[in-house]
Amino acid sequence: TDQLRRELVANVSHDLRTPVTSLQGYLETLVLKEGALSPQERRRYLDIAVAQSQRLGELIGELFELTKLNSQEMRPRLELFSLGELVQDVVQKFRVIVEAKQVTLQAKLGEDLPVVSADIGLIERVLENLIENALRYTPQGGRIIVILSRVGETIMTRVTDTGCGIPPSDLPHIFDRYYQVGKNHQRGDSGSGLGLAITKRILELHESAVEVQSVVNQGTTFSFHLAVAQPGIIRVATSATEYSPYR
Repeated sequence: TDQLRRELVANVSHDLRTPVTSLQGYLETLVLKEGALSPQERRRYLDIAVAQSQRLGELIGELFELTKLNSQEMRPRLELFSLGELVQDVVQKFRVIVEAKQVTLQAKLGEDLPVVSADIGLIERVLENLIENALRYTPQGGRIIVILSRVGETIMTRVTDTGCGIPPSDLPHIFDRYYQVGKNHQRGDSGSGLGLAITKRILELHESAVEVQSVVNQGTTFSFHLAVAQPGIIRVATSATEYSPYR
């Protein structure tokens, strides 16, 4: 436990230090060179500072979320809902981002899929994390598909992309906290490395698991299963907004 705690503190300190240092540097520059900067330079520095502030806020939010998910008191609020409708709602949320990046995002839903029994807010978070991860590694002109199909007494969800793929050496570590694929290479994203760890933990709380298949330069597929609702469960979800990691 002490070893895990030390590693967590070291990782958190490292990830917090980067945006804080950048934010401090650009703000200090604005103060020291206030009269010497052109309006364009001032605007650029402010934009960078805002971006680093947003990154810091996202990281802190994910840290709180993961801490809550790992607490012994955390239990999913099981309810009945249509996974297909949830997928369509989540895909719609990414419409503006997808258009800006010029990537295709679509859902393929099996026919007559039964409702599932799960925590709708947590599963929404899983879908968002997997789509965000796919967007991070899928280049312009690429494609991301969310596929639902029935497998026995479960509904299988697959999020597949035509991105850069994951090297075999990285595959065993991608669900570790703070691990980022290709972290030793130049990348254009600023992901915290917590999204897949959160996804894994949420599915563990649902007695499920997330699996991954990937081919370098061809793409990656993440998949998981959720149980079909059994008779006797009477609570039906009416919204996807009940879960908040900050409660």
